[in-house]
Amino acid sequence: MTRPFTLYMDETGNRHPDKKSDKSREGRDWFGFGGILVRGEDNDSIRKLVDGFSTKWKLMGPAHITDMLSEKKHFAKLERMSQVEREEFWTDWRRVLCSAPVIGVGCVVDRPGYVARGYLEKHGNSRWLLCRSAFDITVERSVKIARLEGRKLHVVFEQDPGINETVTGYFRNLKENGLAFDAKNSEKYKPLSKDEFGETLGRIQHKPKAHPLLQLADSYIYSMSRHRYDKKFGLYRHLRDSKRIADFALDNEHLPQLGVKYYCFD
Repeated sequence: MTRPFTLYMDETGNRHPDKKSDKSREGRDWFGFGGILVRGEDNDSIRKLVDGFSTKWKLMGPAHITDMLSEKKHFAKLERMSQVEREEFWTDWRRVLCSAPVIGVGCVVDRPGYVARGYLEKHGNSRWLLCRSAFDITVERSVKIARLEGRKLHVVFEQDPGINETVTGYFRNLKENGLAFDAKNSEKYKPLSKDEFGETLGRIQHKPKAHPLLQLADSYIYSMSRHRYDKKFGLYRHLRDSKRIADFALDNEHLPQLGVKYYCFD
């Protein structure tokens, strides 16, 4: 039997549409939920890539992209390295990201755009709807990719005591009831039926940030999100050129139903 896909998911940005934007995020205020799809037979080889990187650079914690870019926490040592060493560090991490046999998937929401379209007023009593929308879209597109290869789909997300049960509830609802989006508005995306979700979805688990594949998911969803605001962001360009993002890894006939979803952008 074909081994399943696993979707490793992480968040980036603020999931609450009613929270004021941080001034440091001006001009790129997003919420993204997504990461990487991994075939079961590739799991061990990807772990080795991440472990090898961590060992070489003597990391004292997970490769978290915002800490790496800002050179904070256990990446403060980057500031003390020579430029040659820093370039080697980033070359190594890009090599891990681009050589891992994964497919980058996700949904990125422009928070100001979400508010401007009136969704906050319409769903003001449901502050979690933005997060749920991004989760449901990402999982549905991942299910479609899994079905192309006749595989089941499991989900692993980065644990957080405040949201573990909420995200698990999103998953169970998809598996039991399917999507809740307006049928007419979503018709062009060829939404899956409740039965198709039930047939394909397996289990969901939450794991700590240090999980090797969640470290990759973190860099992927950040890169896919930042790209929409910063077209010259280098990590995304490398992933694009390596055909690791769904938009470039899949045949054109399956797009736009399976590509990265950018939501509430002009």
